[in-house]
Amino acid sequence: MIWVLSESGGKGIVPATHEALAAGRILSDSLETGCNLIIPGAGLAEVPKGLIKKADRVYLLEHPLPGSYTSECVGLALAGFLRGRKVFALIIPGTSIGKDITPFLSISLGLPCAVNVISLEVTDKTVYLRRPLYGGRVVERLSLKDGAVISLMPRAFTEAPDKALDAELIRVEAKLRENGLKVKSTQIKKGSDIKDIVEAEVIVSGGRGMEGPDNFKLLEELAASLGGVTAASRAAVDAGWVPHSRQVGQTGKTVSPRLYIACGISGAPQHIAGMRTARYVMAINKDPNAPIFHEADLGVTADLFEAVPLLIKAIKEERR
Repeated sequence: MIWVLSESGGKGIVPATHEALAAGRILSDSLETGCNLIIPGAGLAEVPKGLIKKADRVYLLEHPLPGSYTSECVGLALAGFLRGRKVFALIIPGTSIGKDITPFLSISLGLPCAVNVISLEVTDKTVYLRRPLYGGRVVERLSLKDGAVISLMPRAFTEAPDKALDAELIRVEAKLRENGLKVKSTQIKKGSDIKDIVEAEVIVSGGRGMEGPDNFKLLEELAASLGGVTAASRAAVDAGWVPHSRQVGQTGKTVSPRLYIACGISGAPQHIAGMRTARYVMAINKDPNAPIFHEADLGVTADLFEAVPLLIKAIKEERR
C-alpha cells in the first residue's frame, strides 16, 4: 500500500502535499495498489476537494496533543497508526517539517529512508528512486524492495490528475499519552509573510555583484513583475545584505523553481548545489567567463543595473 502524508500550514494544506500525492499516484497506478492520504491534526473538518479526487482513501488522524507541531507528537501518532498496516512506501512532502519527521518515522516503522527524491519510476514491478548527491554533481539511482519512508525534493513533482471517484473519508483518533515536549508560543519573524523560497515557482537571486543591500530593491521589482520572490548567494548573505533564510546554496536552501534568474552571481559550486534542479535558469553577469553561464539556459553578458530595468520594462509592457 502507498501512503502519503499531508501537511497543513497557516492557510490550509501546503502545496507540497499535492506534489507528494503526485509521487504516490505514480507508484500506486504502476503497482496497481491503493494510494492513501493521511491528514494529521486536531479539530479536522472539511478536506479540500482537490485532495479527495486524488487519493483512494483519506484518513483524518485526530491527535489533540499538543496544539502546535512537534515531531514527537505527530511522529508517535503516525507511527501508531501505520504500525501493523501494509506500508510499501510512505511519501512525505519535501518541507522543513517533512525533513524533520522523516528519520523519526523511518526508525519508528523500521523502514529505510530516502531523502530529496526527484523521480520515481516502476520497471517490471521494481520501483526505482533517483536523488541528487554531492551538491547535484551526481544522481543516485536506488531500487525499492521492502518498503521505505520517502521525502521528496521540493517542486520535483507536478500535481497529480484527478481520479474518477472521490476518496473514501475515514476518521481515526490517535491514542497519545501526555508527553514532555510542548509548544508554549509561536512567534512569526518580521518578513515571514514573504513566501518561502523553497516553495517559489520563480526566484530572482542576487550575489556579490549587487554591490549593496539597497540594490536588492531592483530584484524585488523584477520578482514582483513575475510573481516570484527574491533570494541571494552566500556572498550577499555573509555581507549582511539579505537574511540567511533567503540563501540558496549548500549552506542555505535547495530550490527547484520553474524559473531561476541569477543576477551578479559568479556561480560558485556552493551556490550551484542549491539551484541546479531549477527547470530553467537565466543568468545576468558582466563577466563572460562567469561559471554561472555553464548552468544557464539563457545567459546575458551585461551590466545587471542596465539589463534588469530593461527586463522589468519589457515584462510590464507585455502584460499590459
